[in-house]
Amino acid sequence: MKISRLSNDQFNLFYELVCSMIAESEFDKALPDKNQIYLMTLMPNGIVFLAEKDNKLIGFIAGITQKYFFSDRMKSTDMGFFVLPEYRGSSAAIRLVQAFEKWSKDQGVEDICFGQTTAIDIEKTQRFYTHLGYKTVGFNTVKHLH
Repeated sequence: MKISRLSNDQFNLFYELVCSMIAESEFDKALPDKNQIYLMTLMPNGIVFLAEKDNKLIGFIAGITQKYFFSDRMKSTDMGFFVLPEYRGSSAAIRLVQAFEKWSKDQGVEDICFGQTTAIDIEKTQRFYTHLGYKTVGFNTVKHLH
């Protein structure tokens, strides 16, 4: 398995993974905007890592660094994290998180915050993060208005 940064020639395959994540998620009614996703990949404070196995993209993690709104302390936050269902339980998710943690540390980040907004395997995802040393400090809610 290979973990690498997103390159321009991989964007369309990355976009397909994002569409797969959305289709499986609570937000399956949201139409993916390819241009908006592309612009996210260009953010100077952002990163996208891809997991590849047997020449197939099987997962990604995308995130940004920023200051807390109340402090100069830097944090990294995931914007999306997804592994294809048939590869869940492999080392892909752990290796993506490790790449994100290393990148965050190299950016001078002091905290990493992961959320769970897709509603895909919520309890399993929480156990995964706990296993990696993260603690739960909040929750997500959504109310669809349209």
